[in-house]
Amino acid sequence: AAAAVARCARGRGRGRAVRASMPPRGRLAGVARACANGATALGTSMSWMAMTPPSTTTTTTTAVFRGRWWRASARPGLGWNASSMSSSSMSMSSGTFAASARGTTTRGRAASASGGRTRAPEDAVVGDVIAYSRKGETRLGTIDKADGKTGWIVREGGEQTVKVAKKTVEANYGAGVVARDMEAFANKCVEDDSLISSAWELIHELASGDEIIDALYVSDVVFGDVDAERAYAAHRMLNSPTGGLYFKTKAKGQYEPRTAEQIEALTRKAQAEARVEMLEHAFVDEIKAAVAAPRGDKPDPATLWRHDDEDNGARVRRFEALQAYALGDKFYSPGEKAMADDLLTKLGFSRSPESALKTLIATGAWSAHENLAIRRYNVPIEFPEHAHEATQALLANAPPDPDASTRLDLTHLKVYAIDDAGTVEVDDGLSVQALGDDGVIRVWVHIADPTRWIERDSALDHIARRRATTVYYPSEMVPMFPLALASGPMSLGGDKCEAMTVRADIAREGCVLDFEIMPSYVKLDRRWTYDDVDAELKSATCDADLRLLYAAARARDERRADDGAVTILLPEVYLDVKGATAHGGEDEDITVNMSMLDSEAPARMLVSEMMVLVGDVVGGYGAREGIPLPYRGQNEPRLMSDDEWDRIPEGICQDIAMRMSMSSSTSGATPRPHSGLGLQAYVQFTSPIRRYADILAHYQIKAHLRGERPLPFADAETLERMTEDVGASVGAAIKSQRETTKYWSHVYFSRQPADARWRATLVKLIRGDDLALVIFEDLGFETVIKLDRAGVLGETLTLRFVDADPHAGFVNFARCEPTPTTAA
Repeated sequence: AAAAVARCARGRGRGRAVRASMPPRGRLAGVARACANGATALGTSMSWMAMTPPSTTTTTTTAVFRGRWWRASARPGLGWNASSMSSSSMSMSSGTFAASARGTTTRGRAASASGGRTRAPEDAVVGDVIAYSRKGETRLGTIDKADGKTGWIVREGGEQTVKVAKKTVEANYGAGVVARDMEAFANKCVEDDSLISSAWELIHELASGDEIIDALYVSDVVFGDVDAERAYAAHRMLNSPTGGLYFKTKAKGQYEPRTAEQIEALTRKAQAEARVEMLEHAFVDEIKAAVAAPRGDKPDPATLWRHDDEDNGARVRRFEALQAYALGDKFYSPGEKAMADDLLTKLGFSRSPESALKTLIATGAWSAHENLAIRRYNVPIEFPEHAHEATQALLANAPPDPDASTRLDLTHLKVYAIDDAGTVEVDDGLSVQALGDDGVIRVWVHIADPTRWIERDSALDHIARRRATTVYYPSEMVPMFPLALASGPMSLGGDKCEAMTVRADIAREGCVLDFEIMPSYVKLDRRWTYDDVDAELKSATCDADLRLLYAAARARDERRADDGAVTILLPEVYLDVKGATAHGGEDEDITVNMSMLDSEAPARMLVSEMMVLVGDVVGGYGAREGIPLPYRGQNEPRLMSDDEWDRIPEGICQDIAMRMSMSSSTSGATPRPHSGLGLQAYVQFTSPIRRYADILAHYQIKAHLRGERPLPFADAETLERMTEDVGASVGAAIKSQRETTKYWSHVYFSRQPADARWRATLVKLIRGDDLALVIFEDLGFETVIKLDRAGVLGETLTLRFVDADPHAGFVNFARCEPTPTTAA
């Protein structure tokens, strides 16, 4: 019957035989709609012979439908006949018909609504079949027993029972009905959207004004009956999405027909939402396909996460939210978390930053070893296009040198550069000369002069200020300036290079007798590695200049120690990662090697002392002349009592204790003591290619030497603000470098053989002595381990690898019994 009405309503069956078995009132709606859809002009008639007519009496009725009066009649043994009428043949008003056809007043429930077949929800008793709301859906079940005063225990088919609050009961269909059959019939009716739309059209056409209806009312209109099965079907249809399009819920169980304009607006909205849902399904399917694809067949991330005007950029926002979520706590907003969780749920993944990370890697958007640290701290890796354009302009046309007239030609001096083997930014070189027989050594420290190429407040100056420092990741060096400049004209590698030279005459006792700061020209004679210098210093035929430089460095070291300097010699890890970039890389392409740098090596002490010497000279000059500079300082260490100190084993354990007692460094535009270095004023000046704070010092010192007034940063407040900004960028870069080094260290250990063992020294007990800080003897690697039994400071432990999650930032080792072999 429902299908017949639907086909008539859609006008698909003109002249086609259809069959119905509804009582006359319900059949009237179908015939009236069929007539309205089939007629094209007054006087046109249609015969629906296949619809079952009354068996004993002739039925005739009229109705107003779509602005016309219609007569529908049926005779025993014959079909229905419906035709339009002229207005003069009207026999009743539309309002009268509406009442007679539905057996109700225009605003009331159908008169046959009770009839002993349905009862009010509040009158439900054990054994009744009720409709109720559960988890946002209308459900049907039979009351099994009471659940206190406010609820029922309801059986939902089979043996399953649920608790239902009485206030959620929507309808009561009494006892003696089969819930399973009711549900099956209702499901079929809900699936056919034309039923509820047909009911709305008839009610809308015949209503005399604003009208409130209920499910029984709609059941009577659609089916011509209000028995439990049809009443429940009407209830489900009214509460379906399509029902919500045509009828507005006014109160529990009461509905108001919407206007045609409202339906049109809601239809457009629903179509738009359906389009969005379709796009969402397509997007989720694409992500799932990308996750399932082999590593070499992943889609292009730019295509997968593309901007699409049709979805208003939703893909891009999802991608950004997923990336922020993957970075962990403190790096995503509540909105980003909600958006990422929604996508992860639709993909069938758990809702967590770890799942977000795995999804990004699995889709190919991120590499297997994605460097989260550079994302967390917003460290710039690539240079913008305008930086490369500015670089090419400088290389093609060198700017005027404001210090050309005062540069001292020192190209006659033998200049040595001592660096790591892979260094490309040569920013300092050393020259030396013995003065007389009283042990005075004259040292020249030649420093690269990038401000000869970079004007203050130029594009490249702003870029360098934003980057603040060169960052040395285990997989890649990320320079502060474009390498074409940093390793080119800025670097001390040519035949005649511009430099800033600091000359210092050092007494046998290590004090500075005289100094001079000057712009200069120098010529690099030889590049040494640290290993080369260490080997040379041990040689019986050691280079004379190297030996003299080492003597000056030792004198300075001893002098600073006498002045209170603190020297902490701890091993340093060196990681060499091949096949990856600063951003990361794929697992199969990468090799990781770990070794230990010798912090006590003479070559490193030599270079370190010469750099500190320059900081001492420049700091002293700035303090004497009242020049605002980026001074660095450090307060006195927080020393423990003598008894506490004496209980700590000498060597590496005391070095760790001293490191932990050191105060944080400070910076500012006015001189301040640096207790760690044993100096009264200290300014970093020797690495202007890779430290922007050094650039600031160069701007100030060079302007002062030229006699410019005011200086570029004439007042301390302005310089301090800039120093703070630069310091914040440096701090972020250093954090990213440490986290990246930690990550690759964990990757290294996770790749070692299962039987690998390492010897480590317990250097500090932590938190109730169940945790300990250890340093691996052959690698210099520091980590915290959990002790299975009490440990003693200074004891040697044998450790084995347990597990690691490099992206999560943890690695676990366990103590084990020593074995004959250990891993390197």
